[in-house]
Parts: sequence; C-alpha cells; structure tokens
Amino acid sequence: MIKVPKLKQNSSKTVIFLILLVLALICLFPFYWMIVTSFKTQQEINLMPPTFIPNDWQIVENYVAAWMKPDSTFGRYFINTIIIAGFGTIIQLLICIPIAYAISQFRFRGRNLLFLLVLSTMMIPYDVTLVPNFITIRSFPLVGGNDLFGQGGQGFYDSYTGMVLPFLADAFSIFLIRQAFLTVSRDYWDAAQVDGMGHFGYLWKVLVPLAWPSIITAALLGFIGKWNGVLWPLLITSSEHLRPLQVGLLNFVSEEGHYYHLLMAAATFTVLPIIILYFITQRWFNEGVGSGLKG
Repeated sequence: MIKVPKLKQNSSKTVIFLILLVLALICLFPFYWMIVTSFKTQQEINLMPPTFIPNDWQIVENYVAAWMKPDSTFGRYFINTIIIAGFGTIIQLLICIPIAYAISQFRFRGRNLLFLLVLSTMMIPYDVTLVPNFITIRSFPLVGGNDLFGQGGQGFYDSYTGMVLPFLADAFSIFLIRQAFLTVSRDYWDAAQVDGMGHFGYLWKVLVPLAWPSIITAALLGFIGKWNGVLWPLLITSSEHLRPLQVGLLNFVSEEGHYYHLLMAAATFTVLPIIILYFITQRWFNEGVGSGLKG
C-alpha cells in the first residue's frame, strides 16, 4: 500500500478548503450586498465606485419606510403568508403522513403501482398544472356560490383555501416520509400489537417520533415552497388584502423599483424568516434527507 506523504495530504486539504471558501463567499456575496444596500441612502446607492460599507447607516428608517410603503403594508402580507404557509404545511403533513404509512406498511395488490403513480406526478411540469388547477378551484361544487355542477359562482377563487388546496398532497413529502417509515424495523409493529396498539396509535406514537427528522424536512420544504409562492397566488386571487408576501414584494418592485434601498430592505425581511427557520431545523433537515433518501 502506497503511503501519501502527510505534507501532501495537508496541501490537498488546504487547496480544497480555499476552493470551498471562495465558492461560499461567491454564494454569500449577494446576501451581503442586499443587506448592506438596505442600510444605505438613495444617494449613496448611486455612487460610483460603490461603497461596500454604508457611510450613513439607515438602520431603522429604510425598513420602516419599506414596511409601510405598499397600500396593504407588508404586515398584512406577512399575516397572509403565515396563514398560507403555516396552516398549509400542517394540513399537508396530516394528509401525507397517513398516505406514506399506508403505502409503506400495508400489503395490498397494486401498492407499488400506486406509489409509482404518486412519484410520476413529480415529473409533471408545474406550469402545466396551472390551468387545470385554476378550473378545478373555480368550479368546485357547492362552494363560493357554485351549484352542484360547479356553475354560477367562483368556488374557492380569491380565498386562502384556493391558494393552498392544490398542493396539499405533495408527492415528494409522501416519498420522503415513506422512505423513513421503511427504515423502521417491523419488530416495532409486533411489539405494538402485543401492547394492544392499533394502526392509528402505532403511526402517531411510534413511527412519527422515529421518523421525525424526515417529517421536519418535509415540513420545511413544504413551508418554503408555500412561503415563496408567486405565480399561483397571483393567478388565483384578485384581492390585495389576501395576497402573500412574495406577491406583495413583486408589486413593490414594479411600483418602487427605483428606490433600491427600500427594495433591498423589503427583500431582507422577506428572506430573513426562512433563513432563521432553516438554522433552527438544520440538524433535523440533514438527518431527514439522509435517512429519507437512504430508506
């Protein structure tokens, strides 16, 4: 066996470290520039060459002005987004976890085919589903003034339900949780039966705690997807007071795009909650991706 000199090993690690450091700085620089610009004045933004550290720090002024600038204010957009992303993610998990349990634990004919059909929905481009989803939401029977045949009203159009409903049964969440359930030994089910526990108790008292990292990962990805939603909320709503944060930011860009200091302040407090949430759940996220994909 050929021994690699220790000096050469250290040199290789140093080179790899420097490459990763450069790549990390390149990835982080847009966030740094966004935050720094949010603390500048409009006059300082137009200076050439640009300043990398603000000369006149606007720590509070820019954020207050950006928060109050839109007609509905970003406070309203934040409340809408929390309702859509928060409650939408909870309902999504309540739907996906039992589906993943049924596919992974029950033995029935066509189980693998059913799972393949679920996975196949991940291959459908998002844009292709917009029109069918819109027609379905708009023509939902006995809702929003519609009759039994989905005519005469607007269904779930222009509502929180309409923004959330088409994405509750998420194929990737089902896949990730199902893979985590498969890693749990069948002995746990045998022990649960000895204790008189049924499927419902076994799912929520045994499997869910054991697969918690994968569930947290599915919840985080679902929450981020709903938090960053733009096209569907823009299509399915017409009332400004119902629209989420990203749509509000899009309108802010079109109306106040030349005020870059306010725009960067709005972008900062739009992105910041997701970054904080990721750092809080990072440990479970890393474990969940590993165990879910490995299962």
